[in-house]
Amino acid sequence: MRLYVAVLLILACSTAAAATLKESYDHFVSLDEEQNYMMYWTMNDAAKTISIAVAVKTTGWIGFGISPYTGRMPGSDTVIGWVDMEGKSYLQDRFAPTRDVPLLDTQQDYNLISAEEKNGMTIMKFSRKYNTNDTKDLAIETGTTRLIWSYNDVDPVTPVTFTRHKKQGTRSVNLFTTLPESDKPPLPSDVQHFDLHNPNVTVPARDTTYWCAAFKLPEVNDTAHIIRIEPLIEKRHEGLVHHILVYDCVFDESFIGTSHDCDSRNMPQGLRSCRGATVIGAWAVGGGPISYPAHVGLPLGERGARYVVMETHYDNPLLKSGMTDSSGMRFYYTHQLRKYDAGVLEIGQATSPFMVIPEDQANWQVAGYCSENCTRGNLPSTGIKFFGGMLHTHLTGFSVVAKHYRDGKELPELISNRHYDFNFQETEFLRKEVAFLPGDQLTLICTYNSKSRSTITVGGIATRDEMCLAYLLYYPKIELAVCFSLNNYITYLGYFRTLREAGRTPPYNNFGQGQPPPYAWQVIRNGTIGKGKYLKDLYELDNVSPPRQYCAARNHVSLQAANPMDIPKFVRYQTNVYLENAFATPPATTNQAA
Repeated sequence: MRLYVAVLLILACSTAAAATLKESYDHFVSLDEEQNYMMYWTMNDAAKTISIAVAVKTTGWIGFGISPYTGRMPGSDTVIGWVDMEGKSYLQDRFAPTRDVPLLDTQQDYNLISAEEKNGMTIMKFSRKYNTNDTKDLAIETGTTRLIWSYNDVDPVTPVTFTRHKKQGTRSVNLFTTLPESDKPPLPSDVQHFDLHNPNVTVPARDTTYWCAAFKLPEVNDTAHIIRIEPLIEKRHEGLVHHILVYDCVFDESFIGTSHDCDSRNMPQGLRSCRGATVIGAWAVGGGPISYPAHVGLPLGERGARYVVMETHYDNPLLKSGMTDSSGMRFYYTHQLRKYDAGVLEIGQATSPFMVIPEDQANWQVAGYCSENCTRGNLPSTGIKFFGGMLHTHLTGFSVVAKHYRDGKELPELISNRHYDFNFQETEFLRKEVAFLPGDQLTLICTYNSKSRSTITVGGIATRDEMCLAYLLYYPKIELAVCFSLNNYITYLGYFRTLREAGRTPPYNNFGQGQPPPYAWQVIRNGTIGKGKYLKDLYELDNVSPPRQYCAARNHVSLQAANPMDIPKFVRYQTNVYLENAFATPPATTNQAA
């Protein structure tokens, strides 16, 4: 009984400490799955400092560090701290050139604020500048930060002699763009939820499957607001379920309950127009629950969604058979309406085999446009306000940036992540809302590293293929749901024929009557471009060929004269300018006798 009371006392103290820290800092996250290592932090842009607290269930030493965007120890900027038996506290700024014990930094840039050890828990508070100008430290930058952590149950033998960690791990965190806890209001008293589950789908034994299921949402009087969305990923299927998108759609009620491979012949024609249109819920690998700020909610009912199609991407590279899955999404809603109806705008470059990334490139860029051709007539005169978004590429993508233009002039970037982590695709929230007016342009620039690949990477739905997309959160909700560009394949046909004639792609038939063959993906992704003429030709084609604009509402209802159509006026972003010098003609030289 005494042991039981002691355990309850420790839990109560731990809970009280956590509550105090949550009130003192803007953000918090558990760095481990067991919630034994909690991190709290506040960013101060004016002073350019970060304040951190870590609360760890240990009475030994604790380690915390910033990895050089690898999630590994070598190259990391670390601290080790502890409270000894006499109550003296230590915090050492160190750096890790190898996997051995990090070396003590001659310049100590982490400032210990306080440390205590109580009821089996160590709490340390410290701060540092974003940029310390110390070559042994890593700058804290916007985008995804890979943190490393470790701890032991005993203190160091001496201040310079450490026993090996008991536990360690890594965690990706968006330090700058996580929604502050103060902006997450408690769930209202009338909150309800509904779940969308895949109906025990038998996942095909192939590397990529997109599964579609149609649902009717709960009936609500007038309108309700969706205020929180949670992924419901079946246990041990975290590596199988790559992403889930839920599309607001209009379809005949006879399709309710339909569940098919999205790309099969069995997929009803009446549901095909739902995909890729009005997104109301998005989750991708590594992401967590999404809570909407207090002034916005996604409309459900009369002013919003009533029918949806849920699209689930299954990634099965080992071609396993016999797996069944019932993953899905949970939506919390309330009748206590918030001030604004929120919406989601999809931008980027259309996913097609004519989005080409050459092999063996370290920084290949692709640009997608949402031009004034689409925005001028489809936004209210007062515009809309962006407050967040989810950026999306596949395995080779490492940077995604959304640039904002008005009257031909570039404004501050809307949203960016130059340290994008494919395994941590979390919704990011802007630190300040951005007004987007009629006639404004967005350009999404995705950068890829294909150094490990020996053949072309194409835009496609498979995980090995690539995408360049962003799902932007905004208010007030408007009809416009999709605003992206696509490469005009007709202008790329001649280029692919030259690759074929040079033996750089598998043989294929000519494109018939202006239509790409159904096997275009397979042909192009098995081709090569090399470093010379054909790389130069693609570079020039990407920067000269006029893109086409796609501009649509729910169910892909066109919001322009034709879909797609040439973009008559836009600000072009020059991609891959680093190659210009490589293609420059060297000056003529003459041989001289010795």
